[in-house]
Amino acid sequence: MISDTIVALATPPGPSALALVRLSGPDAISIVRKYFSKALSPRQAHYGWFVKDGQRIDDVIVSFFQGKASYTGEDLIEISSHGNMLIVNLIMNALCREGARMATAGEFTQRAFLNGKMDLAQAEAVMDLIHARSERSLEAARRLKDGVLSQKVLHMQEDLLTLLAHLEAYIDFPDEDISPDVGANFLIQIRNLTEKTDALLTTTQQGRMLREGLTVALVGKPNAGKSSLLNALLQEPRAIVSPAPGTTRDTIDAGMILEGISLKLIDTAGIHESDDEIERLGIARTRTAARNADLILFIQDGTISPESWTELQLEGKAPVLSCRTKSDLSSFQPAEGIALSTLTGNGLSQLRAEMIRVLQIDESAASQDYVAINARHEAALHQAKLSLAKAASLIQSSEPPEFISSDLRGALSYFGEIVGASTNEDILDRLFKTFCIGK
Repeated sequence: MISDTIVALATPPGPSALALVRLSGPDAISIVRKYFSKALSPRQAHYGWFVKDGQRIDDVIVSFFQGKASYTGEDLIEISSHGNMLIVNLIMNALCREGARMATAGEFTQRAFLNGKMDLAQAEAVMDLIHARSERSLEAARRLKDGVLSQKVLHMQEDLLTLLAHLEAYIDFPDEDISPDVGANFLIQIRNLTEKTDALLTTTQQGRMLREGLTVALVGKPNAGKSSLLNALLQEPRAIVSPAPGTTRDTIDAGMILEGISLKLIDTAGIHESDDEIERLGIARTRTAARNADLILFIQDGTISPESWTELQLEGKAPVLSCRTKSDLSSFQPAEGIALSTLTGNGLSQLRAEMIRVLQIDESAASQDYVAINARHEAALHQAKLSLAKAASLIQSSEPPEFISSDLRGALSYFGEIVGASTNEDILDRLFKTFCIGK
């Protein structure tokens, strides 16, 4: 039972047209009544003055959401005022004076979870919605928030519970002539559950892409056309381009969207031998960018003889796409790699297609039941899969049904972790602390 009332600013701090203060808890109504004289009807907006010690603080709009009908599952009040932080602080200090306390990060959503308004996977989706970088990541977050993952896990739990019920009935009532049914049919059902688990696990990489985006490093020797290619991909003059080699002496990054995935493109200093300390620092940053990238575009001047990738001696395991620039010039030498001209646009569509292929961006992941899991879901699903595999192995070895039941219960517990049915308080605290204050 949550007994205290919390308050927080739900809009970003700083001067703005409007600010929104949220108050949630059992004393929300009685606290607000100290400063706002109008009667509050559920799900209606009320205009009036917020008055403290007889002084008008601001004219505000107060909205009241009652109990289970609110976001948090308890009485919740939202006060919309002018976006002056002096006004906001006066309002929040007044509310705290009457018994409210400042909310911690994510506490409103945590209360929604604890009060049964959403499960844990749906609560995590709230943060995904806030931080979505593209329409595709926004849609994936909406599906999680709507409970697509939760429903899949719930159905898997129900199937597992049916198996457990039959198995444990046989264990508990050996004289009732209940068939143990732990042979081929049981194995088939466990394998079906394993296949469903694998199907969710295959979305891990897509989930990471949607939430975090990917990094692409443009690497090559000086004057190879890296900055020109960056500008061409962005379709804007982000980096300075000059015929003189060594124009870029530090990393330059910019964002773009590729098939709904957020990409950070990093233009880097050309790699070559140099005695210039600043150039050497820039080249060191190039190597770091390449080492941490998800994809490296190896840019080569197509008008000179091919360079060798091994000469660059870059670390990292990122895949490499070789790009041959300046294909519009008569001196261009055909070779392996993608022929590009940033002047005419030749090869850019092929490059984008290759980036989609190499980065394994799933262009078909648009069905209504598609879901992209996160790292926490992945860990729980892996553990559930291990438990199912152990149960299957025990069945094949004709081990006692009690041992099989134990592993099936383990899988059930791991499925429960995804929706928060069997998650400890430490995990919950860590998860909700990643939220912003007021959400």
